[in-house]
Amino acid sequence: MGCPCGKEESGRILYHHRTQAEDAQGIHIYEMVKAFGDLGYKVEVAALAELDRTGERKIRGKRWRWLKQWGPQWLYEIMSLIYNLYGYLRLCSAIKTNKPFLIYERYALNTFCGIWASRRFGIPLVLEVNAPLYYEQSKLGQITFRRLARFSERWICSQSTWTIVVSQTMKNLLIQEGVPEEKMAVIANGIDPQKFHPHISGEAVRQHYGLEGKLVVGFIGWFRKWHGLEMLLEIMHEANLAAQGVRLLLVGDGPASPDLHRYTEQYHLQSAVIFTGPVRRQEIPAYIAAMDITVQPNATEYACPMKIFEYMAMGNCLVAPDQPNIREILVDGMSAYLFRPGDRDHFKTVLLRAIHNPIERRSVGQKACETIHERGYLWAANAEKVLNLVSENTVPQKTRPRILNWAGD
Repeated sequence: MGCPCGKEESGRILYHHRTQAEDAQGIHIYEMVKAFGDLGYKVEVAALAELDRTGERKIRGKRWRWLKQWGPQWLYEIMSLIYNLYGYLRLCSAIKTNKPFLIYERYALNTFCGIWASRRFGIPLVLEVNAPLYYEQSKLGQITFRRLARFSERWICSQSTWTIVVSQTMKNLLIQEGVPEEKMAVIANGIDPQKFHPHISGEAVRQHYGLEGKLVVGFIGWFRKWHGLEMLLEIMHEANLAAQGVRLLLVGDGPASPDLHRYTEQYHLQSAVIFTGPVRRQEIPAYIAAMDITVQPNATEYACPMKIFEYMAMGNCLVAPDQPNIREILVDGMSAYLFRPGDRDHFKTVLLRAIHNPIERRSVGQKACETIHERGYLWAANAEKVLNLVSENTVPQKTRPRILNWAGD
């Protein structure tokens, strides 16, 4: 692995983000910071919201969540622009104090202060884009200043030293928006193999919820209406899966939860559908281990769902939608069962195939686990890929930054 500063102990990375560090965002931030640290680099985080050392609890930045939830959209967008003044001063101070060789930034709409700091100090900036926010929020009608947002996204993604995207589909979207193809690299999400592996036991979870001797279909995440969880309940009811010893384990909570509870009560599925409520991050592997089949009923067309990798790493049989970004990760019939997106009948057919073919199901789960390691879907591997991108040999000549060896300064 090449690195601009070598593996000296003094090698430092400045991680900048303007997110609330919650849900998958917080996990991604925590795991990448940890991965860089495990490789021997010191990471300084510059952010409005910060997590504690466990990655579980927010220790700063709660007030910004209130503004996003309750303030008008136009005010939030103006505040995101004003943030650049604060962010720039914060980054400059952190750079002068820590002398990093790299700025690693998680993309947020209208946040360009990282580019300013990168240019001022001649330090390469790697921009991590987990969602094309202009495209995403425009579809949802959540942008007031549309032209500014579109220009901002294109400019920021084009001016970074490298822009990392989590799927080829997302890369194609940004190319259509005018971001140069040669500036982008695809690096999918990953897992920590010490936390997620097939040897973790789910017996305690099964005993707690009375699942001994049952075939468990499970989902872990935030319950949103577009996640397609209602299709799972409908299939449970229509196929009378409860009578066949099948149980549905739904781990988490969210805005769709009341509707899911109402459906369960309406069709008398309370004994077959278990709602656990939120669980601590450190308990997630045991809950996945308690499942025989894991499901991803729906997925955004450009996303790289983190839970898919966690399911795979545990050796779980996975049922997921058959769409381009998912096929970048999974192969139908080999490492997963794929169904036509939004097609409940096909979802039902595929899920029943997984339920009624235990030998094939276990083979698919084993292949999924092998794929994690064969293709390097690991946070540590992702950190190495980032460092290789900024090494002098791999940055495109026309955009190659001036690399500083801070260890010798």
